[in-house]
Amino acid sequence: MPSHDTLSIHPIKCFAMRYLINSKVSVDPFARNSRLATYRNDLNPDTAAEYHMDALEFLSKLAADGVKADVVIFDPPYSSRQVAECYAQIGRKTTQEDTQGKSWKDWKAAIVPVCAEGAVVLSFGWNTNGMGKKNGFEIIEIMTVAHGGVHNDTICVAEKMLPKEKTLFN
Repeated sequence: MPSHDTLSIHPIKCFAMRYLINSKVSVDPFARNSRLATYRNDLNPDTAAEYHMDALEFLSKLAADGVKADVVIFDPPYSSRQVAECYAQIGRKTTQEDTQGKSWKDWKAAIVPVCAEGAVVLSFGWNTNGMGKKNGFEIIEIMTVAHGGVHNDTICVAEKMLPKEKTLFN
């Protein structure tokens, strides 16, 4: 069954652990109650994450602190409705900008500076968009988890950061 705690779903946790098992530094800006990453953040203060900041602020802080992750977990709210629900849980007003995709673009851009050379980003959602070639990544694995009934599948994407000389726009 699907869960708000994506990484608590057994096949998804196994997917993530294949990359995290040898990780020295990992980042999860939308951790909820997952304890798998080294640096864990969630906007909701009622979760198990150590940080409770806006994801962009959290990623900016890590970049400013010089954190370089070999694995980043990118598991944001999957839809505009989910963004609105997450914000409502903490009493934050949802704006049109929050629900028009700008957030996803900004989150991806903020992940890049915290990635070490050759880092892997694990993206979870309802599509395979992930970080994308525009951000210097190539897909190395895709896994679909069917939840049955009328539930959307969860699509898990692993992408590796390309060396700068191999990126699309260099």
